[in-house]
Amino acid sequence: MLFILTLIFLWLSRQGYGFSELLLWQLCVFGSALVCLFLFPKLTMNGRRSIFWGVMFSALQFLILIKIFNHSELYLSAIFSGLNNVFFWLPYNIMYFKFSHQERRGFHSGMYFLITPIIGVTLMPLAGVMAEKFGFETVFIAGVCAYSIPLLLVSLLPSFDYEINVKKYFYENKFNWTTFFQGMASRVNSSLIPIFTLFFITTPREFGNFFGYLALMTAVASVINGHISDRIKSRKIFFYLFTSLAVVSFLPLAFSGDSSSWHIFASIASLCFSLASPFWLTFNLDYYKNIGVEKTMALREMFLHLGYVSGLAVIFLVFYFTSSAKASLAVLSLACLFFPVVSYYQKVYLN
Repeated sequence: MLFILTLIFLWLSRQGYGFSELLLWQLCVFGSALVCLFLFPKLTMNGRRSIFWGVMFSALQFLILIKIFNHSELYLSAIFSGLNNVFFWLPYNIMYFKFSHQERRGFHSGMYFLITPIIGVTLMPLAGVMAEKFGFETVFIAGVCAYSIPLLLVSLLPSFDYEINVKKYFYENKFNWTTFFQGMASRVNSSLIPIFTLFFITTPREFGNFFGYLALMTAVASVINGHISDRIKSRKIFFYLFTSLAVVSFLPLAFSGDSSSWHIFASIASLCFSLASPFWLTFNLDYYKNIGVEKTMALREMFLHLGYVSGLAVIFLVFYFTSSAKASLAVLSLACLFFPVVSYYQKVYLN
């Protein structure tokens, strides 16, 4: 997925989609996942089978985009992407932490966030080189064909069943403001940084190299931080330190006026975000420690997607009224400053 995802914004931009249309596409991705999570009927699902369908939905979202004939294909791909979030990531997260040791959850959270950067270091630059030499369509076709590998590997996963009843869990528990703001902050890192990079980088090779470089910077930091937090038995200082650094690092992004400053500020923001991410994940495991991993991960996805949709909606509304992409980025970055504040009042890490 990373192989194609690296260039997806650049590809859509070259198809004529502007800032507001890319935001609507992202809104459709996370909005469809949120609706699916909230309205999904209560049932018990097989984790291995669910992950298989999640991989299939992910492949379909890119298969549709190889050739875009009309807008409906773009939004259909967004729906498939949203279904991937539900059918793949929810059971994957349950499986990952269900079979991990509770005393080493910080380390396992670090490893969780290490996997993507390690893969991205190679695949992101490779995607850029292939797109420049052979065209975007070749990259998409190769990426879709590569999905045959995870589809075959699904059979090696442990078999487990999990119950999905997110609506019930949502009403039974307090609103998780920390994870909601994590979702909003994630949109700065995962949506706005790639979109704004289009203003400074225009070739596939440069695009792939830039995000490969960001992946390399953040690869080792996550697992080291998680390991240290487990050793000292207290995650409070790391959680608040890196959360504060992450949200503050977003602010200079809106004032980047050239390629050099964008490279510097985007690198710092991405690094700080990656340093904080393992602690945000572990926060949920600590916050919901009495309800079990399955309900924890279901609620985490629910509140993350509420944050995703709310953050993108704020960006879109600000852009609609100001016609300024930078103003949208500035407003969302300012809103993210509430993140460590609401986390403190949830009283998970006070001692």
